[in-house]
Amino acid sequence: MRKYAIVFDVGGLFIKAAVLSELGKVVPGTYMIYPSRSKEAKDEILSHLIDLIKQQTSRITDKHFRIEGIGYAFPGPFDYDKGISYISGIDKFEEIYGVNLREELLSRLGRESFFTYKRTPDFHIVFENDANLFALGEYVAGKARRYPKSICITIGTGAGSAFIERGELIKNRQDVPPNGWVYNQPFRESIVDDYISKRGILRLMSDAGMDTANLDIKNLAELAMDGDAEAIGIFKRFGEMIGEMLVPFLRSFQPDAVVIGGQIVKSKALFLESTKAVLRNYPITLEITDETSISTFAGVSRLLAQQKNVMKP
Repeated sequence: MRKYAIVFDVGGLFIKAAVLSELGKVVPGTYMIYPSRSKEAKDEILSHLIDLIKQQTSRITDKHFRIEGIGYAFPGPFDYDKGISYISGIDKFEEIYGVNLREELLSRLGRESFFTYKRTPDFHIVFENDANLFALGEYVAGKARRYPKSICITIGTGAGSAFIERGELIKNRQDVPPNGWVYNQPFRESIVDDYISKRGILRLMSDAGMDTANLDIKNLAELAMDGDAEAIGIFKRFGEMIGEMLVPFLRSFQPDAVVIGGQIVKSKALFLESTKAVLRNYPITLEITDETSISTFAGVSRLLAQQKNVMKP
């Protein structure tokens, strides 16, 4: 009887999902992208999460199988040990603030007869910061594995980060910010998250007098690729901000590489050179990971293996 794990990479706009084999490999035909529905009410969000578990379970073609765990890469703030979301003020998952997702999901799954039959006796649900899992996966099977020390950054609706040294996440040391999180560190007039994010690009668009009500970042990228000077300039300034944001952490942590993932890498051709220009005097390699979720899934697989038999329903 084969055992599988279901993994989710949760973002503000989309949830990427896959089923992993016991070897931690993505089972063919199970990698899916779903809307996150992060702005809906609590019950709708929870019902959606359960529905995604059911959909992913249905993609397993083995006649006899068991699910040994579910892993979530979830943005913070979040109590990952307890499974409680504390996300607020960033226009996503507001309605599950303070909700114990592990208890809610286990309770709801317990009422699903098909799933009760399919899970192993030591079935468990784990949560971890999405950037931490991205970094672990990058070290295990991605761009970071070639370097002793790396800073891994994910840029999407916010700025995720993790500092990794020889496969270990560095969270509480003088040369890194608390928890390895840069999002809440001072930057320009406020904090990093207000600039190195989707809303940071929208801010640049607004400052340039562009109509952000009718233009999104995808439209901006299309304009830039078509040669629009204003759009090109916005991405150039955004790339410069990424470099500027990284400088104090490069000085303190002294990494060998910075690995960037997240939705922003779709536009790497528009911002990467300006980031490199800002960092030209620092002896680091700048790496880009095009499919962040594959690395994140590898990190979830490692976490599930580590915590097997620790968390039980």
